Amino acid sequence: MRALVELPDPVLRKLVALAEQERTTTAELIQRIVEDHLATRQPNGEHGFTVSLPLIPASESGPIQQIFGKDLDDLLARDDFPA
Repeated sequence: MRALVELPDPVLRKLVALAEQERTTTAELIQRIVEDHLATRQPNGEHGFTVSLPLIPASESGPIQQIFGKDLDDLLARDDFPA
C-alpha cells in the first residue's frame, strides 16, 4: 500500500540526512519510524499503562474481604468507625 505524506522542507532534509547516516532509504526509515510509533500505542484507545491488582497490597491492609450490603450497614453503624 502506498501513502503520500507532505512534510515541511526542514523536516524532510533532516529525514534524508538521517537515512543517509543510517545507510537506509528514506522510505525504509519512514516505515520504521511509523512502525515504532504504532508499537508504542495501545489498540482501542487504551492508555498504554498497566495496573497491578490489588492496588493496596495485603501486606499494608490485611486480607481483602468481600463486603455486602448488610455488612456495610453494620460497619457504618459502628461508633468507632473513623470519620
